[in-house]
Formats: sequence, structure tokens, C-alpha cells
Amino acid sequence: MLTKITLLFLTIVILFGGCERKAHKEKSQTQENVQERTKQPTEEETNEPIEQSSIVLHTTGGMQITLKATPKGIIFEGYEGKVVIVNFFATWCPPCKAEIPHLADIQSAFKDSVQIIGVLMEENKDDLTIQKFEKMLGINYPIANSPENFLLSDALGGIKSLPTTVMYDKNGDYFTHYVGAVPQEMIEADIQRAVAKN
Repeated sequence: MLTKITLLFLTIVILFGGCERKAHKEKSQTQENVQERTKQPTEEETNEPIEQSSIVLHTTGGMQITLKATPKGIIFEGYEGKVVIVNFFATWCPPCKAEIPHLADIQSAFKDSVQIIGVLMEENKDDLTIQKFEKMLGINYPIANSPENFLLSDALGGIKSLPTTVMYDKNGDYFTHYVGAVPQEMIEADIQRAVAKN
């Protein structure tokens, strides 16, 4: 009985916990920059616009997604008028992988009003490897795989735990965010509120 309880507890921790992001390191960074990059974003930080006027993410499918800062959030060019969900993840992270089928279901169910964008938080992964990962897990939304992913993370205050998901309403305004895997029903309820928001 004790073994079953322990196993259940570990399963819950793995599925609903988060993976600590491996720090994105560059030779020229100081220790202070590394700490700044990996700090947990607060509600205020994720509500602030990105510092640069724009960032261009490059997807594994060859698309470019241009993000433009606004006073209240980000405009995702090509996805205007849609709720945009940005999911920061890694291929080595069990909760990230567990969450992906739910995000794919959400993308299918809300395809007319929602766009999910996966943002890979790993360096030196080639597009072909990530495309195989996408196929294996049935990912039906674009995955950004470029150095600019880390610029976006930094602009939002740093992503420490994976998965971290940020939702923007149809006007591009920050709406909410989640740290760790969360139930699909919770995301869907927030989507309904974001879509209804004027």
C-alpha cells in the first residue's frame, strides 16, 4: 500500500511539476547575467512588454513569426485577432512532454480563435531532430527553434521552470501564465475568458 501511495505521489510530481531550465550560457556572460536570465518571472514581469521593438522567431517548418512589443503585451504578426499561447518547453522535460497532447487537442478544438506557439528552450538542436519529436508527439502547432527563443525568454523576465506557458488575448495583451503542467480544462476556461474579453 505504501509503495502505491509513493508511486502515485511521484507521478503527480512529475506530471504537474516543472523541470528546472538548464541555464542558457554564453562565454561572454557574467554570473549576474546568468542569474538574471534564469529568474522566475513574476506576474508583473510577464505583464510587461518585450524590451526590443521586435523579435523574429524561426520555426522548424521554415516560418518566421515576428513579435512586436506593445505597452500591454505582444502582437504576433499573422495571428492578430487570435488568443496566442506561448509554451516554453524542452524535449528532455517529462512534464513538457506530458502537456503536449493537451496543447495539440486545444489547438485542434480552438483553431479558429487560438494559436499555440511552442518555444524550444534548448541550444544546438537541429530542425530535423525537432521535426521528428513533433511527429512522434503529434504536435500540430509551430515550434520555434532559434537563438531568438532565448531573447524572448529574457524579455519576459527569464524562464526558470519548464514548461512555462504565457497567454495573450486577441488584442495581444498579456492575459495569464502558468508555471508547470496544468490541466487542459484550466487552459480552456482561460481561453474562453480571453476570447470573450473586449
